[in-house]
Amino acid sequence: MSSSSEQNADEKSLPRLLLDLLWQIAVLLIPIFLVTVIPLLWALGVVLGCAALMWLTARAGWPRTGRGVARLMTSAAIGLGFNLGRALPAYWDIAGAAAVMFFGLASVSHLERRFGLAEKTPAKSSPLAPGQSSGASAWGGDEPRQTPEGEPIRVFNYSEIAMGGPVLCDYLFPDGVLLQSLGASARFSNDGRYFAAPLPSRQAWGLVILDRQLRQLYQCACDEFWELDAFNDGTLSGRYSPLVDNGARAISLEQLLATAQRVDLVPVADLWLEPGDWQKNLENETLRHTSPDGQQRLDARLALPLSLRELPQPWDPLRNPEYRVNINGEPTSLLIRADTVILWNPDSRAFACRARMGEDQAVDYWLWHADRGWQTLPRPWISTDNEPSLGWSEPLALDDHCLRLSSYFDYPQPDRGRYGYGLYSIHSDCDYQVGHAPNGRIRVAERQLTRVQLAVPLTGEGQRGATVVESAPLTGKTRAQFIWQQDNSVGLGGYSCRIGDWTLPGVWLLDHRVSDSGRYIALIPFAESPAVAGHVVVADAKERQLLNSPPLLPARLLDFRGPRLSVAVIRGRLDQDRQSNPLQRFDQAPPEANDAAEFCQPRADSRLYYEWCELNVSPQGLTTLPDWRLVKHPQSAIADGNFVQPAPTDKDAAWLFGCETEYADSWLRVQSPRLGGHLLTASGCAISDLAPSMIWSGDARYLALTRLHTDVDGDHGGHLAWQVLLLDVQARTLRQSPQRLRNRPQFESFKHDALTVRVFQRDWEAEDETDRGSTTVLKLSDLLALPAEALCPSAGLWLTKDQQGNAEAWQALDTSALSHWR
Repeated sequence: MSSSSEQNADEKSLPRLLLDLLWQIAVLLIPIFLVTVIPLLWALGVVLGCAALMWLTARAGWPRTGRGVARLMTSAAIGLGFNLGRALPAYWDIAGAAAVMFFGLASVSHLERRFGLAEKTPAKSSPLAPGQSSGASAWGGDEPRQTPEGEPIRVFNYSEIAMGGPVLCDYLFPDGVLLQSLGASARFSNDGRYFAAPLPSRQAWGLVILDRQLRQLYQCACDEFWELDAFNDGTLSGRYSPLVDNGARAISLEQLLATAQRVDLVPVADLWLEPGDWQKNLENETLRHTSPDGQQRLDARLALPLSLRELPQPWDPLRNPEYRVNINGEPTSLLIRADTVILWNPDSRAFACRARMGEDQAVDYWLWHADRGWQTLPRPWISTDNEPSLGWSEPLALDDHCLRLSSYFDYPQPDRGRYGYGLYSIHSDCDYQVGHAPNGRIRVAERQLTRVQLAVPLTGEGQRGATVVESAPLTGKTRAQFIWQQDNSVGLGGYSCRIGDWTLPGVWLLDHRVSDSGRYIALIPFAESPAVAGHVVVADAKERQLLNSPPLLPARLLDFRGPRLSVAVIRGRLDQDRQSNPLQRFDQAPPEANDAAEFCQPRADSRLYYEWCELNVSPQGLTTLPDWRLVKHPQSAIADGNFVQPAPTDKDAAWLFGCETEYADSWLRVQSPRLGGHLLTASGCAISDLAPSMIWSGDARYLALTRLHTDVDGDHGGHLAWQVLLLDVQARTLRQSPQRLRNRPQFESFKHDALTVRVFQRDWEAEDETDRGSTTVLKLSDLLALPAEALCPSAGLWLTKDQQGNAEAWQALDTSALSHWR
């Protein structure tokens, strides 16, 4: 997409530079003045306080704050000199003030270097003559695998900067030194003491040098090397970037180390690592949990593996360290983490947690009982491929019969947004479309996953159906309970459903959704092959009644917001060899629900077609909402696409459907323009490949349309441009303007033989858009002077020449959206 030209952030205007200068002067002079006028001992205290703050910020790892305090101490030292000069006799004042200032400034410089706050001057390399041999590529393939002594180096955890960019990897040396995320073009010095490697970055690259003897890492202030060629006799040579400047350069090791920040590596187990957050993870060497009555005690002690080098990921035990458990002083082999939830039974005789018994075992849910000791709990859930995908996490409650776990159903989003040929399985809350602004822009809200609880029994073999699924709370905090009864031939489970003391008649699928009000719960009936569910049911927990929807083939429940229930329904199948288009999304209609089981199964020759269907829920029942909306204003170029725009006389209307972004995927892309729409008027005119912007003339004879072109070259920047079309619904002709409009045309009026359209600087609309655009006026007489294409009659419709081959598809459309105007 193109965007309007903006001032470069580095290019500052003269007023901005003057403001910056005044600010810097104020920051320097105001502290000098304040320290000069306060009592002398107070002034000395300010200087000493700044020195103490510099030390504290350095210890806390806040170098930027420390440098700011250093600047304040500089001003305070100058102010202390002036203050002392005022206090001394006339013949000592100038010399005393100068001496204090000099000593103070020298102290600031010394403390900056001592505390590591001094900003490093970037080391600069010098160019080498052409013809130098090239080293390993930054894109990998020739990383050092052995030390100069012939010992193996483990190189692993490969990744890239963006797609196809330079390679990053980890190096594990034979002596246990582990360096992360370094470049692939690395070099040892010819004496074997030093190891150098670039630090790849999306912005400025870096360079690190490892002193293998002292186990010290130098982070060099040098961004001039992507690839290293040689490291001989105290000189490092390499190249900046093969993409920009592949010229060879060299720099001395002495210069690099003088301007580098030194880091002493820290030993842990059999590794040497850079200091970091992992040290905080290891600070707590012991954990303690006690029962509610204080009689039972769980203690855990940090249990790092004896060897970290041999692990596939040596860092894992440091990022999430494990602790070995003992109960009431008795040791066990159980391992937990610091954040593991220990859930006690209210009687304090038992607890449950997620842990593993030994380093080689998987993580399971475990139960400890004061009388029976340890036992592993059954697997929380055994699913089938055709049921909602469940995820579960930490335990919520424990009683004498079951352990309750927090769980959720996946979100089955159609792969093209409001329709699709597959359902994505999304395991997180996400944004989705909930409505439209008056100009057609999509309104977005968060769609939360369907939260449930799993009641896992404390005994049993973990067979399918042993776990009870409990819904989100309904009115009165009661949860619907789903208890497995049977599976049908395609693996769908049938469950009984009970809400408090109300047992719903029949058998149901596991998929459900509680309304945000808590009054209703949406369900899908269970069916045995060859049948499938032919409707959805909403249970009214308040009135204890079941409300049936009109006939449809529900695949999954999507959302239940307010009175609106959203369902993914199966509308048909499309042959694998046919391309989807707005006129024909499927070419095979489904049979009746009583015989649709085979039709709804995956097949190699065709794909299922899903649509987003919305139902209005009321105490009287469920009604299907239309998939189009009625608009009263001309829509914008980013308007979402299925709407009816009536003519001013209300004797005609334009129905636009099928508009998508140029990517045609499931991303909302709220700010992006739409294209590819199809238009049908109540008077029978049919046109394809349109953008959403349109407007009727005052007498309803003309309809101004837009078409988005995505491959335009021009001086405006970007590749998008819009074309204006004029449809004469009386003469049934279409005119196309050769003029291209930039950007996002939105019609404002079409009267007095003039068409007013507003255009903007960018072809996408920002969330906080401030561009009000500019208006362009097109004369109707100029548009009518353009060549006219006569529409061709076809069984009551009037088609453009390029659509005559799709006449049958136009005829087969469900035109109920236009029934009011026909």
